[in-house]
Amino acid sequence: MPRFEYKAKKATGEIIEGVIEAESRRAVISKIQGMRCFPLKVQEQMDEGAFEKQVSMKMFERVRAKDVTVFTRQMSDLLKAGLPLVRALAVIETQTSKDKFRRVVEDVRNGVQGGLAFSDALAKHPSIFPDLYSTMVRAGETGGMLETVLERLADFAEEQDEMKGRIMSAMAYPILMLCVGMLAILVLLTFVIPKFQGMFEDMGQTLPAPTQMLVLVSSAVKNYWWIVAGLIALGVFSLKKFASTEEGKTALDRIRLRLPIFGDLALKRDVARFARTLGTLLNNGVPILKALNIVRATMRNRLLACIVDEVQQNIKEGEKLSEKLGESGLFPPIAVNMIAVGEETGALETTLLRLAQSYEVGAERKIKTLTSLVEPAMILFMAVIVGCIVFAMLLPVFDISGQLTNQG
Repeated sequence: MPRFEYKAKKATGEIIEGVIEAESRRAVISKIQGMRCFPLKVQEQMDEGAFEKQVSMKMFERVRAKDVTVFTRQMSDLLKAGLPLVRALAVIETQTSKDKFRRVVEDVRNGVQGGLAFSDALAKHPSIFPDLYSTMVRAGETGGMLETVLERLADFAEEQDEMKGRIMSAMAYPILMLCVGMLAILVLLTFVIPKFQGMFEDMGQTLPAPTQMLVLVSSAVKNYWWIVAGLIALGVFSLKKFASTEEGKTALDRIRLRLPIFGDLALKRDVARFARTLGTLLNNGVPILKALNIVRATMRNRLLACIVDEVQQNIKEGEKLSEKLGESGLFPPIAVNMIAVGEETGALETTLLRLAQSYEVGAERKIKTLTSLVEPAMILFMAVIVGCIVFAMLLPVFDISGQLTNQG
């Protein structure tokens, strides 16, 4: 039977430690609670081989965005149910299955027990809880509505996860079709065409120009695939290297916004992210300059991030948010006008959230339209390529058939 090391706290405040044999970790917690103690730590003892195996697995373990979303939703629900903050963190700690994230939650709980604010304890783990997250939590603590802020954060994250899931599910079949099509083309170029080439050479048949081009491509793929693979790898490496520089990121973002159809979609999503993040921060009492600083960190497009930097400076000088956004030429006029109306009416945060919802709906509709068109476009594209290859392979056959008919 597995043995578990535990650390618990008595009602008097005394900390006790020990080892308990039980079938599961949950059974150990039940036994500790039966002793009228509060469990602080429960960990299974392992032999050396099992420990080495677990360490090797933990090297590849990482905390996903979904784990943080579930944590946020559970914290909101537990706080709304009336549980104290430390107790809510302890409950989530015992229910977290991933060791790495459990250690993070444990560290946050220990920090809060030691007198740190919840937001400060979260800020110690910026790779898991970004600045936007900890700042909103700090605003919730200051305003006495922590559970409400956590609920908003969970709603925002769940909406993002849901949209990403819909895109991935919609693209799964087209990507599968592309992979199957590319495999079929590779088989034709490396196995089928060389056999046809040998057959035509034995017959002394002069190949048509399209067939000769196809044979050259087939020969290059079959005999010099390593050069092709090397060139592709070099191109990918060079692009990644260029994209890692600030100039490269800016250039790629500029190209992304100029792409037909996809550029408008990217802009809609970026504007929606800007409006949603800024509106949520302002709605939770974060000052606008600090809110804009956080928004800038969340912007994926460098051009828009630079505009946010300029907006901060303009606001310090007493100008309005909408003025600089309108001068940039990147923000759509409708968005700028809505923000201007929000500033005039004193309801900027409400207007920003309404704007974000409008652009999110518009982006989602465009994504649905694009994903519905990708599948037939992919099928048509692969059919044209395979059709051209088959046609080029059959051209010599047609020539031979025509010659035999004329001789007859």
